[in-house]
Amino acid sequence: MNTKKAAVLLSMFLMLPARAEITARAIVSSIDRTIISAEIAGNVVYLPTGEGEYFKKGTLLVKIDCAIYEAQKRKIEIQKKIALYQMQKNEQLDKLNSIGAFEVLISQEEYNKQDAELGIVSVNVKRCNIYAPFNGRVVEKKVNRHQSIKAQQEILEIVGTGNLEARVIVHATSLSWLKKGDKLTLSVDETQTVLKGSVKEIGAVVDPTSQTVLIRAKLLKPYGKIIAGMSGTVTFNSTN
Repeated sequence: MNTKKAAVLLSMFLMLPARAEITARAIVSSIDRTIISAEIAGNVVYLPTGEGEYFKKGTLLVKIDCAIYEAQKRKIEIQKKIALYQMQKNEQLDKLNSIGAFEVLISQEEYNKQDAELGIVSVNVKRCNIYAPFNGRVVEKKVNRHQSIKAQQEILEIVGTGNLEARVIVHATSLSWLKKGDKLTLSVDETQTVLKGSVKEIGAVVDPTSQTVLIRAKLLKPYGKIIAGMSGTVTFNSTN
């Protein structure tokens, strides 16, 4: 390679943009966060001991006194059995031409009615126990044990510990190079630890006042002691 050509290549290399590290503040949040409400009225007989308590998916979180609903279920079960006996009797009489078709039809519909009623009360019995939909922790207890509650009343706020993400606010100019899948790191203030992640979603709109956009970043496990609400700094490269 001659000296002139080498000089040209060197000047072109020096003109290449440097890989600029872009940083932005972020908040850790959980994808799984919800408020559990009662689907039936009753007396609360079991709750977690307090805020911050851990639980696993499928763990019993709330138990409502089910005596009245279980009694209703037993009552309907008996009524359904009686309706079954009556229907079978009428069907036998119909074979002997000793009963009208209308009476047979009515007994069949009565049995179907009791079967539907049993389905309703069985659902209410199941609603007496509320199980954890995911691994997580208790954020807030909104009622106390032995308290009488109404249907649709809020009982617990819970947050998941298994699916964390970072919510990052970046300037709108970042949209010129930022894309889904871009790698990043999150340095968490509270624990002084670093998590790896990637851009999961880019906000659909730009805030017209601040000219910023929300970025959701997937965080890779293990999370260690990282929990929702912690803050930190996200770093990613503008030339990813």
